[in-house]
This record gives sequence, structure tokens and C-alpha cells, in this order.
Amino acid sequence: MNQTLFIPNELSFTLLNLDHNSTHVDFHVISNQISSFCPLCLFCTTKIHSKYIRTIGDLPVSGKIVQLKLHVRKFFCENINCIRKIFTERFKHQLNSYGRRFERLNEQLSSMGLELGGNVAHRISKLSFVKISASTILRLIVKCPIPAIKLPKIIGVDDWAFKKRLKYGTIIVDLETNEVIDLLPDREAVTLTNWLKAHSSVETVSRDRSSTYASGITQASDKIIQIADRWHILKNLTEGFERFLNTQRGSLRDISVELSQQQHESENIVPVPPVISKKDTSITGKYYDNFLKTKALQHDGVSKRKIAKMLKMSRNTINRYWNRTSFLPKVSHKKSNILDFEDYLIKRWQQGEQNVKNLFEEIKEQGFKNDIKIVYELVRQYPKTNFEPIPKAVKIKYYSSQQLSIWLSTFRKDWSEEWPQAYLEKLLKDNPIINKVRKVILDFRRLMKEKEGDKLAAWCDEVINDDDENIKGFAKGILNDFQAVYQGFISSWSNGPVEGQVNRLKNIKRQMYGRASFELLRKRVVITSQS
Repeated sequence: MNQTLFIPNELSFTLLNLDHNSTHVDFHVISNQISSFCPLCLFCTTKIHSKYIRTIGDLPVSGKIVQLKLHVRKFFCENINCIRKIFTERFKHQLNSYGRRFERLNEQLSSMGLELGGNVAHRISKLSFVKISASTILRLIVKCPIPAIKLPKIIGVDDWAFKKRLKYGTIIVDLETNEVIDLLPDREAVTLTNWLKAHSSVETVSRDRSSTYASGITQASDKIIQIADRWHILKNLTEGFERFLNTQRGSLRDISVELSQQQHESENIVPVPPVISKKDTSITGKYYDNFLKTKALQHDGVSKRKIAKMLKMSRNTINRYWNRTSFLPKVSHKKSNILDFEDYLIKRWQQGEQNVKNLFEEIKEQGFKNDIKIVYELVRQYPKTNFEPIPKAVKIKYYSSQQLSIWLSTFRKDWSEEWPQAYLEKLLKDNPIINKVRKVILDFRRLMKEKEGDKLAAWCDEVINDDDENIKGFAKGILNDFQAVYQGFISSWSNGPVEGQVNRLKNIKRQMYGRASFELLRKRVVITSQS
């Protein structure tokens, strides 16, 4: 039998015997070495002390576990000056000191561990007829060396979470090869600075809008070109627009109410009258008078703070009136699930049950969780006769500032049919300030799309010098990080590959990070990325 089919060629072994059964194959072998070197003094000796059998694991054969029963010799160290008197013979290839597996088996198990993690690799190894524990696989991963970094020139950096909102690290990706080249244990500027100083070949860094990373890169070298990622720029733009829309909530609600009432009128449904008691009939007149006084003082150039003091009104109310062009009556927006029970209330009302308390007790048993006053406000408009039709309540659809900021930041030709286009059209028509800010945002998106970075400074100046409320905070942030944003406009590099590697890191972390150290995670991410 040709023993080289089963025993590594690098080792000079002689096959003595072969035992096998239904699960195992055991090769009894002996080394052909006639001498060995002392591990301490490297003195070559041939004087044998004794022998023992050492069990070595190897790759499986034909679905059976393979073991080598190696007859190993012990030698005397003949160097009288050496403190080691007896040592076991050493082998130069495939078998390390104290090793219980050939290196070719360790390499296969290490590859499985890097790709799958300890527990999964342990289960797969059993299917591959290799007996090994998950902890041993993790120890093999720890022993794997990280490849040397090959002088990167263009890199991308981003943060990732050890534990969200508590602790973060930094991932560094070579954008030219799309490989993870390192993980850093935090996202501090000093850590990134030290890494960049140790790798002076870096010429360009793509990053998000983080001021920490910007500071770390600048401290490392003023010659490094920084590129602000375009996706993060647009994300900051949308967030700035959302904050602006939050100042316009009054106008957004008013348009929702008006459109809902118009829709009911177009469907020939009698609208629900405003819920105002007889003793409060003067409230609408008071609100209207305050609105007119506010607009008059605004026209005369009086500040918001002074108007609030003169009219004895809160500044939040003044802010609501400030950007309105017309007055709408106040409508109650108290949230409840009363409309879920409207059909049942109509049915019971027409059947003759017109006692509010009894109706409240009935729907309370069905899941209504609000106060009896809400039931009263709904049924007070119902006619006292069973022969008159009962009007349906107006269901008003509201939209969040976050959703509106996404819709309004999109070019009109890209509007989807699923979006509330009638609402968006009326909002832009009735609120000229929102329409004006939207045009400014679309101009910014157009500059980015057409890579017109030369016009970016002029755009920022126009926004900041505008007298109306707008997204001045975003424009000031652009000026503070102008060179990086400018490079983001004109450069073809982005943080897209880095975000993809962060997603891969999250998947690996969730597989095995419960009992793994940072170094183990770092090796799994970096080595598998470069393999």
C-alpha cells in the first residue's frame, strides 16, 4: 500500500501496522529520523532514552475518523552545558510540539471556524468525521495570524456597535480591493490618528459626517483628502428638513383637516359639526382676533417675543400663527379608538338605545379604553329620531414630519402614485415657506447629482442669508466641513462598500460574539474578508 496517500509527504514515517473498524482507521507509524535537535541548545544528538506512543489526528478517510499512533522517541541531550537532559524528538513539518493534530487538519478546522464560528463549525466537523470541541476551534482561530496590511491608499472608515448606544468600534476598509483591513476597539479620534500615522501610505479617506473622524484624520496628516459620504449628506439634509417641518405642524394639521372635510363634502356626506358647547361660542372669535393681531404686528416688524408679551400669549402659539396665511378653526385631535366602534353605535342608536352611559358600557366591554366624554362628543350630533340618517365622523389622515421630509425631498417626476399627491400639492400651494425650502433642497440634490461642487458655496451662502426660517443649520454644517463635502460631490468614491462590510460584521458578531473577545471578532472579520 502506498502510505503517501494517507501520511503527509513532508514527514519521513514508516507504516508499521493498520487497524480499522466501522468508525475508525488507526495507522501505526514510526519516524525514520536517526537524530534530533535539542529545543534549548539546538545540539544534535543520536542517543535514545526511550519511546512512547503519541496519538495524532488527521483528515478523515472514506467517512472514518483517522488517527496516527506515532511511536515517538526521547533523546538524551549530550551537551553537558544544557539544562535540558531529556527531550522528545521534534518534526520540522506538519506536526508542532505538543500538537495533537496535523497542520493540514488544523488549517481545515481554522477555515471552518473563521467562516462559521465555534458552535456551527463544531457541528459541521462531526458530520465531517472529526472529533473536536467548539472551544478548541475558537483557540485555533485565535492562533491564526492576521495578514499584513498592503500599503492602502484609499480607505473608508465607519463605526459599528459592540452594544448599540453604549459602546462602538471602527471598521477600516480598503476601497480599492473592498477588503476589511482592520478593526479598532473604539471610535475615538486619537485611535484613528495613531492608526493613520502607522500607515502613512493612506492618501484618501471616505467617512460619514462624524466630526470625531474628521478631527482624527486631520491630526494624522493635513495632506490626507477627506471625502464625506453622499448618502450621509443627503440623510443630514432630510433630517434638517424634518426639523424645519416640525416648526410647521400647525399648517400641516390644518391642511389635513381641510382636505378631509372637502372629501366628505364631495361624497355628499354631512360633515360632523365642530364640537363646541354653547357657553364657549366666543372661543373661535377670540382665537381669530388673536390671529389678526399677530399678523398685523408681524407685518409691522415686531419680534415674536415682543408680540407674545404684548398679547399675553405663549411663543408656541405665536410660532404657529407666524407662517400661516389664513385662519382655520381649532379642531380637537385627541386620539382614541372611538371610530372603531362607530358602526356599532349607529346600529344601537337606530335600534332605540340613545343613553350615552349604556352605550359607553357596551363598547367598553368590547375594548373601548377611553373616557365616556368621547362617546358623548360623537353621539351628541346623532338625531333623536330613528328615521334620520346618522352622519359619519370625519376621519382625518395625518402625516409625520419624517415621512413628509422624504416625500418633499423627491423630485416631482419621481412621485409615486401611492403617495398623497393631493395633500402634497395643496401643502406646497398654501404654505409658500415650505415650498421655498423644498426648492432649495431640490437645488442641492441637483448639484450633487450633476457633480457641480463649484456651486456649493454659493448655495450655502444663499440659505444662510435668507431671512425666512429654513435649513440654515444644515448649510452651516456644510461650511464647517466644506472640503470633505466638496470632495463628496466630485469624487467617485463613497462609503457604500464600508456599509456593506458593517452589515457582514453584524452578522458575524451575532453568530459568536456572546463569549468571544474583540481580537477573535477582529480575526474573523479581517481574515475572511481577505481570503
